[in-house]
Amino acid sequence: MQLPNKNFLSAKLQNLTNSHFQSGFTLLEMVLVLFLIGLLASAGLLFTEGVEDQAKYDETKRRMELIRKAIVGDTTRTINGAPEVSGFAADMGRLPQCIKELLVNETCEGVTIEPWSVVTDTGIGFGWRGPYIQVIADRDGKPRFRDGYGNVDADTLQDNKDFGWIFNISAATSSVQLQSLGFDPVSSLDDFPQPISAVVPSLIVNDDWKIKDIKVRFNNISEQNLPDDDSELLLRVFNSELSDYVDGGFSNSEVPITLAASDVFAEDTLTKTFVFDESSAIVQGIRTYAIVCYEVPSGDPDEYVIFDGDCVPPPGNSKPDSSTIRTFTVVPRNSLNLQLDWIIPTP
Repeated sequence: MQLPNKNFLSAKLQNLTNSHFQSGFTLLEMVLVLFLIGLLASAGLLFTEGVEDQAKYDETKRRMELIRKAIVGDTTRTINGAPEVSGFAADMGRLPQCIKELLVNETCEGVTIEPWSVVTDTGIGFGWRGPYIQVIADRDGKPRFRDGYGNVDADTLQDNKDFGWIFNISAATSSVQLQSLGFDPVSSLDDFPQPISAVVPSLIVNDDWKIKDIKVRFNNISEQNLPDDDSELLLRVFNSELSDYVDGGFSNSEVPITLAASDVFAEDTLTKTFVFDESSAIVQGIRTYAIVCYEVPSGDPDEYVIFDGDCVPPPGNSKPDSSTIRTFTVVPRNSLNLQLDWIIPTP
């Protein structure tokens, strides 16, 4: 009988020794470990979900502020010490009717908006010079600006105008309401901002982009008093062309301010406040102005002449033109100290 090889016996002995000392996880231990891993993963997801919701909320607030600045600009920024005048309202003289108008030079219905140009007679720029919000176009080549939640309006036509936002213009108050549908577009409980007494807070109000009262300082630099006849005057503000203007007076555009002969003596000054009604309130931006004589000549307001110390029909006094109008800047919220000057020259 042949004995086993010595090396073979040694290897078998080594295997038996190693198997004695090897060990592994039991089924119970494996189940416990998997349970703990699942518990930690669930907790992590809960924390991550809260962070993600907060990030979407913060992004929505940031985008609302971008829309606001796109419409009325940012008056906290200055150029050469003066507030910067910018935004859709300053360029167009009105509020946008939908968010789309801030991104492309088209109306909500797709009609091309007049582009920016400078009017020769007044030197005032007017027209669309956006985009007022810089965005990257979608895959279909169209720019869109949604809220932080990426909400989409079920109505495709409406979605192409406001991109999932609720955007409303109040003609009565000249204000803008902007609202996000939040995380749940169906429920109104997480809409932002939430209505106060059933009214959505305004993103932009009248005073953010219009002014109604303007002070004018009459400076009589001549050595003569004004003529004995009282003068009835209007402050005429030109929006762009000389034919595009609004008039302000004592209490509204139809009641002129009276300047009596005794009001401004030789080499003296006097300040009067001209008031514009809601329909003629002055929109922010660069504007021009002139003091015109009410009903001189009588009839067509386009023919009213410049006040130069008296109100004499043509050819004595002439209509406002590029040589007699003056430029000023309308910055709502910063207009308390706005005062225009009107020089009464030497005859």
